[in-house]
Amino acid sequence: MAEIKRPTHFRVLVIGRANAGKTTILRALCGADDEPEVYDRKGNKIGSVRTAFRSVRNKVTGRDSGAILSPSSMRGLHKIDDSLIFPSNRGYVFHDSRGFESGATDELELVRDFIRTRAASNDLDEQLHAIWYCFPTDGNRLITAAEQEFFEKIDTGRVPVIAVFTKFDALDSAAFQILEASGLSFDEAKQGAPAHAEDLFKTTHLPLIQNQPHPPKGVVCLRNMQNSSSQKGISDLIEQTLTSLDDDALKLLLISVQHSNVKLCVKAAVESGIITNAAKALVKQREVSSFEPDENFLWGILKWFPYIWVSIL
Repeated sequence: MAEIKRPTHFRVLVIGRANAGKTTILRALCGADDEPEVYDRKGNKIGSVRTAFRSVRNKVTGRDSGAILSPSSMRGLHKIDDSLIFPSNRGYVFHDSRGFESGATDELELVRDFIRTRAASNDLDEQLHAIWYCFPTDGNRLITAAEQEFFEKIDTGRVPVIAVFTKFDALDSAAFQILEASGLSFDEAKQGAPAHAEDLFKTTHLPLIQNQPHPPKGVVCLRNMQNSSSQKGISDLIEQTLTSLDDDALKLLLISVQHSNVKLCVKAAVESGIITNAAKALVKQREVSSFEPDENFLWGILKWFPYIWVSIL
């Protein structure tokens, strides 16, 4: 019997406009300060993001210059099939797609084909496991009509979509001004601003995608993305992604590639049902005091804590 290949990569498609903070999220997630390495569909290393964009720039302009253009300046010229991997955490594989503009049917179809092709792969390592759709909240329009179209027309099947609203501090600032204008003191307005911003967001903006035929499976709001407190938001993103997965193998894969997050491991172990099912069986048998964990019970729990049992072995 052929040995079953153990998957080692959790693959994410990240969609969003150039100013959506995608790179900031990925760097925080992987604990990286440098650029990700870029690989083509066959696994050949192209270079870093900067060298890949420089290569495209040279082909387009027909010249070779030492100047490095930022990714935003060459937006849309990279390939969605290219894999982005940070050396600090090679367990994650990212694919980048620009946000959609009104009438950009070609881009929408490109993303649809990518999702369909990756979802159909028999190789778990090659499959697409999650989609993070990023929306910057510091602009004039939080969710555009073209972005709503994604949730209207594209059925991602078993691949969950997490809506990530970045730079949420901008909505906090707007909420503060509203509360202060209503007569609250500076301190009262400052304290109440985050909750008021979330209330306005849930009633005004979120329904634009939640009421579509294919709404996101989870929603995350990221504040303070440039400092250490952003790690809570990153943890929320991983937790929402974990909860949205419908397969234990994929959940175990995500647990294994993320940096040691004990809270997430505990949540996954509890939600797997192994503890609840054992408790229900004992109550039914009225033999709670005689419980002795067997090998299956212990494995059912320990498999969600790879950083513990791997170090023991």
